[in-house]
Amino acid sequence: MKSDLDQIIEYFEGEKKSLEVSIKKSLAEYDYLYAHYQQEGLWRLDSHLGALKRFKDTFYVKKSLLERWIRWMGSSFEDGERSAFDKEQIVETRNELEKLNRQQTDLYFNDSQVIDNALFDLYERRIRKFRLCLSAEENFNLDFEVSGEFLKISHQLDSQYNNFVDSTDFDDDDIASRYPLINLGFRWDTAEKKFVYYYDMNGFKEALPVKILLSRIAYEKFSFDLDNPDLNPFVNIFDK
Repeated sequence: MKSDLDQIIEYFEGEKKSLEVSIKKSLAEYDYLYAHYQQEGLWRLDSHLGALKRFKDTFYVKKSLLERWIRWMGSSFEDGERSAFDKEQIVETRNELEKLNRQQTDLYFNDSQVIDNALFDLYERRIRKFRLCLSAEENFNLDFEVSGEFLKISHQLDSQYNNFVDSTDFDDDDIASRYPLINLGFRWDTAEKKFVYYYDMNGFKEALPVKILLSRIAYEKFSFDLDNPDLNPFVNIFDK
């Protein structure tokens, strides 16, 4: 059975192929303006697709760069025009790419029932709290606990940022990376100095809405940007 991530990637791959066919058709019919608009759409689609593939394969960016360089070398020079150094570099790059393709990534978080189980354990008060770490490199964590009838999801800023954030100034450039939380409904708690989101758990039966929120946070926070840290999630459970 395909995961949700695999199905989304497959859908975008299909859309990409359709756009590429349509662009070729527009160019053949000399409809350059329409082809231009479609090309812009293709660039945006590629960006979304790259972000999704990066979540599944932590080596995706590096492999894409290596593949692009190999293609460029293959199309720019004939075999007889390449120096001995160029040929050696091509061999080394192909070997590096093959090594990455063989390497099993341990950082892809195949959720299965991990978050579902943790949420229901919280609802049934079997555990006190759990923490979802999205990036150990950046220390980007989300804490989950029950407050009355609500699921409280909070994000604690690094101590270096706490002095920059108060009730009237929570959009300082120093915390720009936290904007996705604000855009997705989180609010700054001045007393706790945390971003907080409350989800009504009254009659809780389905974890999907919470997991959709988490997916949006992960996508917006760890978009296809080479400067962003890798997404490498894991869950810590805090018993009573």
